[in-house]
Amino acid sequence: MTTISDDRVAVAARQHPHSVPASVVAVTFRPWAGWAARAAIVGRARSRTDPGRGRFTRADLRRLLGSTWTRFSRLAPDLPSEPTVGSRQNVALAALTLAMLEALLEEGIERTYAIELVGDACWKVYAQWGRLPRLMSCLKSRDPLQRVRTSVNLFLRFPFNPPGYLFEDQPEPQGRALDIDRCPVSDYLVSRGAGDLAVGSWCNLDFELARMWGGTLERSGSLAGGAPLCDFRFKVALPSATKVGLPTHRVDGEMGALQGC
Repeated sequence: MTTISDDRVAVAARQHPHSVPASVVAVTFRPWAGWAARAAIVGRARSRTDPGRGRFTRADLRRLLGSTWTRFSRLAPDLPSEPTVGSRQNVALAALTLAMLEALLEEGIERTYAIELVGDACWKVYAQWGRLPRLMSCLKSRDPLQRVRTSVNLFLRFPFNPPGYLFEDQPEPQGRALDIDRCPVSDYLVSRGAGDLAVGSWCNLDFELARMWGGTLERSGSLAGGAPLCDFRFKVALPSATKVGLPTHRVDGEMGALQGC
């Protein structure tokens, strides 16, 4: 079980008092952000309900990205201190998603749809992050259950590691379970009145990530959505041997081949 008091978070934050500088985020993530936004937004309708508004063009995107980075540079100096590199990075990226949302709203995009667009852009990046744990888990084991556990555990080492993120492990024979008590992304976006953005552009991506890793995710609520914790239940549902024509005993190689890597 991993439990860390809020006092330890405060102490750790004082030992690492600086947030990620805006210049570092801009240099590191500007190419990723541009690629993800182009892939997710260009060609999409500007309105769900009014086809007369046309679709996003590359010129629209350049204007949106320019506004996004300008807004981010204003948000960055006020980012909260965080105790780990991972939590500092994620809070900075949360500010970047907030900046993109504000840029879309300024363009007259309806809020719910704007959050969807931001979330789709975030997924382009998040999916790339998720590939490395998936690859490493495939190299380690052919067992789908072990692959999911390994993938989750790697993310819990970075960037979702203590003491920036606080969680308690829970028993789960069919996968990996944990209750997250503190999420710095949720803390930051909720404090900015953007809990809906946190849910739409961060929290909801975990369900597709679980599928990428060969499992499913069950979660009854999230901190950003107002729940007291995020109850992650990653599970692997192995196919019935009779349905796939396998022997009735478990064969790791065959089951692993079903998942694929």
